[in-house]
Amino acid sequence: MNLRVVVRIFCSMPVLAILAVAAAAQDTPKEFWPEAQFYANLGETFRLRALVTRTKARESDRFTEGTFEVDIDVGLKAILRSKLAANPNTERGKYLTLRLGYVHVEALGDEENPSSENRAILELNARSPLPGAFLLSDRSRGEARWINGSYSLRYRNRLRLERDFSIGWLRFTPYATGELYYDTRYRIWNRNEYSFGTEVPIRRHTIIEFYFMRQNTSRSSNPHVNGFGLVFQWHL
Repeated sequence: MNLRVVVRIFCSMPVLAILAVAAAAQDTPKEFWPEAQFYANLGETFRLRALVTRTKARESDRFTEGTFEVDIDVGLKAILRSKLAANPNTERGKYLTLRLGYVHVEALGDEENPSSENRAILELNARSPLPGAFLLSDRSRGEARWINGSYSLRYRNRLRLERDFSIGWLRFTPYATGELYYDTRYRIWNRNEYSFGTEVPIRRHTIIEFYFMRQNTSRSSNPHVNGFGLVFQWHL
């Protein structure tokens, strides 16, 4: 199988997966998840990140959540950068990135059943170039969580495969991800997710991202959710 065939299969996977999920699960909740991310580079090693989003059925099946996150990234020298297309997200060019952060999740519009969560996160992201100009990332993330005052831990592991493309002036990066969650409240791997999307750089500092995500959770009244995301990234 030559490289051209592999690339065509990779690019067609998102469409085929979305069609298969839609045909098999007509009653599955479908949610729209908008998100905004802000990045500020502090030299070659450090970067600040802030995130705000509004979601439903992402963390809870009972209410709509508003999420705020702030992080600091510490990355090794960007020795992969020469292998990748120019992109506002310079962290892609680093073999290893460490992230420390804080997350606050608040229930929106539910005064009768208020809910609040605070998290401390520690995340390690390792990247490796593959043949055919693909990039593989392995993200391990630990979360210390205080949900309405109750403490628990959660571990997440995500694999991401991506590749840069260009058609004339248009540059874009399709990707596929798969992620597993282990929650100490249940002492099981209670959630898995997979997603397909693409990132489109706009000028020097902006990226627009579109994705479809399938979420499967064993401890929820909505065990399956289809999410359609729109993300705006600003890189300073």
